[in-house]
Parts: sequence; C-alpha cells; structure tokens
Amino acid sequence: MAKFVEMQVDSIRVHMPSGQHVVILKEKETDRYLPIWIGIYEANAIALKITGITPERPITHDLLANILTLLGAVIEKITVTELKNDVYFAEISLRAGGKIHPVDARPSDAIALAVRTGAPIFAAPALLKPLDSTGKPDATIHADRRLGMTLQKLDPDLAESLGADGVTGVLVSSVLQGGPAGRAGVKRGDILRAIDGRPVLTLAAYREAADAGGKSLTVWRDGREATLRTP
Repeated sequence: MAKFVEMQVDSIRVHMPSGQHVVILKEKETDRYLPIWIGIYEANAIALKITGITPERPITHDLLANILTLLGAVIEKITVTELKNDVYFAEISLRAGGKIHPVDARPSDAIALAVRTGAPIFAAPALLKPLDSTGKPDATIHADRRLGMTLQKLDPDLAESLGADGVTGVLVSSVLQGGPAGRAGVKRGDILRAIDGRPVLTLAAYREAADAGGKSLTVWRDGREATLRTP
C-alpha cells in the first residue's frame, strides 16, 4: 500500500462562476495540493476554526469534537484515501477503548474535526497535483474576525444566479451570531456594497475599507439597499 503523505489546510476558496466551495490541502513538504469540493456549511465550519473565529454557540463539528473528548475518544489522524466516481473518500482513525477504529467519513467533515482536535491530516499521493493544475480555484473567502462574518467574491454570473443581476459588491457567506455584523442585522446572502460610504467591489477593497472603519454597512437584499450600523 502506498505511503500516505501529511497535509495541511492551505485555504478555503470559491470556484467562479459556479460559486461552489473548495478546501485546498497542501502537502507539508512540497508544493503539491489537493482541492476538494465541499458544501458551504462545511466550508464555513473549517474557515471559522482556521481563522480563529469562535461562534457564540457550538456548531455541529464543535459539538461532535466535545462529545469525543468527554467520552475519552481521540482522533489519531484523518486520511483522504481515494477518489471514486468523482467522489473523495476519507477515513477517521478513532482511538477508543484501547483500539483504533476506522470510521468512514466525507473529507469535509473529517477535516472540520481535524482542525478542531489537532489531528494530523494525510492523503494518498496519487490524489495530489501541482499548484498550476487545471481547475485551480481563483478566489478565496475572506474571514473578518472583527466584524464576525465571512465574505466571498461576487462575479456577474453568481450575482445573476442570486437574482441580483447587475449588482456589485462582495457576498456575505456566513455571519457569526452575536458578532458586530450580526447584531447590525447583516444576514448570509446579503451583498455588501459599501463600508462607511466607501464602495466595496472586491475582497481587497473590502479589507481596506473594513480596516479603516466599519460602523456603517450598506447591503443589498431582496431587491433594495439598506444601510446598517454596527454597535
């Protein structure tokens, strides 16, 4: 059996124009990568942990990690084992009762648990590809710890799919409950158009405007704009 190689979470990205999320694993010793398509909830679960944002209440993966700890079970490692019929498979090696139990899992769930428990991540070498391989995602999610939300690039195709044809800005992909943005009334799916009156057309523009302020957020929702004020 081929030796598995150790990986680390490089980033969470958004593939344009589909708007689908991808977790990028990077081999620790080389510049080979493993991109895996995942759901938005799993993407946010991983992004919250690796960016240091703590939800007000535990989300599903936090809960499961807490239960394992209380039961004395330890995740020894997680391994992305194979790609079959365009679906990635993973295995969680769980130590409980003095034995190692292999647990079948989706890679997204396994990775979300690994980043919470500190378990190492491995992958089959045959699955890896160099950085410039075809299909490399072209936009990252930005996690704003101060305002408590994550955002992603909004291109015209994605805007049209959301019923916001012609609207520009950045898309709010998740909002931390109890955070400043959440308390201001920002919701997942809002299009953020301006901060303190400064237009926000890209993630870079968002970071610049947010660093300079963030008391007034102009969002597009349900066909109209609204200006929200953070506490």
